[in-house]
Amino acid sequence: MHFYILSVLLFGALLANELAAVSSDFPCMHSDRTDAYNKFLYKHVNSDAPQSLDQNQWQNFIRKINTCDRPVQSFIPYNQKQSVDEICSPSGGKTFSNQRDLCVSKQEFTFTTVYVDNNCIVTGVISENKYLLLACNEIQGHCLPVHFEPNKNNFGPDSNMPDCRRPNSQNQANSVHLHLSLLTLSLLLTATAYFM
Repeated sequence: MHFYILSVLLFGALLANELAAVSSDFPCMHSDRTDAYNKFLYKHVNSDAPQSLDQNQWQNFIRKINTCDRPVQSFIPYNQKQSVDEICSPSGGKTFSNQRDLCVSKQEFTFTTVYVDNNCIVTGVISENKYLLLACNEIQGHCLPVHFEPNKNNFGPDSNMPDCRRPNSQNQANSVHLHLSLLTLSLLLTATAYFM
């Protein structure tokens, strides 16, 4: 009897894990985190960010926005905000072949990377020119960037990969969620009824 309950609970945990995996297999999946885009802009496309590579200006800025806890921070010029947003669309991005829930820009961007030590001292500021890797979520009907992923090897877009967009299989993914949820509920109800 206990073995059956443990089996049902283990199977339920496996199904929950599968649900989590399905929800992040594609870019532009629905998210209820409506503040994620604004947080992304604050951390990476901030209109107050310095335009120079001056360490003192960057140190003041990092302290002002209170991100001392992040040792490596990248900032894209605010005047490129529209182009950054477009990475999450067919016009500006491709699904990244190494991690399919990310979008890779179709063009390289010039941005600033700032290195910060444990005492909130800026130890380095460099200009980089790379393809951007972004996690994109659907927020209030729009596919928008929510996370900047470092692209150390400067991987570019793969022409064989689909454009970045909400997948055609979104309904399919939602259907899988529903079926897995119903199956989990059925197993738990069966187990409960069996032992009552």
